[in-house]
Amino acid sequence: MKWSRAELLQADKHTIEFSDKITFNSAAFEKMSQIRGLQDVTVSGNIHYDTSSERVFADLDIEGVMIVPCSITLEDVEYDFHTQSLEVFSFEKTDDEDVHEVKGDVVELLPVIFQLILLEVPLKVVKKGIKEYPKGDGWEVVKEEDYLKSKKDEIDPRLAKLKEFKLED
Repeated sequence: MKWSRAELLQADKHTIEFSDKITFNSAAFEKMSQIRGLQDVTVSGNIHYDTSSERVFADLDIEGVMIVPCSITLEDVEYDFHTQSLEVFSFEKTDDEDVHEVKGDVVELLPVIFQLILLEVPLKVVKKGIKEYPKGDGWEVVKEEDYLKSKKDEIDPRLAKLKEFKLED
């Protein structure tokens, strides 16, 4: 997903429409704990070169499936995502942090697409249909409903002595 300035200038109205399936190397996810992989990633949109401002505008529509760990069991969970973005690239040096500087004369979208996907990673995902929660030596994970039910029956230790108090007539 790279276009040179010459390709953009030769395109009709300086605009190129695209729709591609992309894959990411599994090595890209080795040091990440929040995401384990990507599947069926489709990127579509258009890229337009504005010659007066020397800027390129990429209108992106990204969708696919990310593999993320379950927050409870750490098993793989497939999570569908979809995001849209308008990214701006500049062939000239700029101080605007929202504008990507183009190195050389080639606009490369893949690093920007990867960053946009990482912004879509959810903070917490729980696998549907978990029957058995993990437990270990002296600890266990419980459902919130079970925890609240056990706390409801429990007496506050600061007030336990009041249970022994009897009113005299």
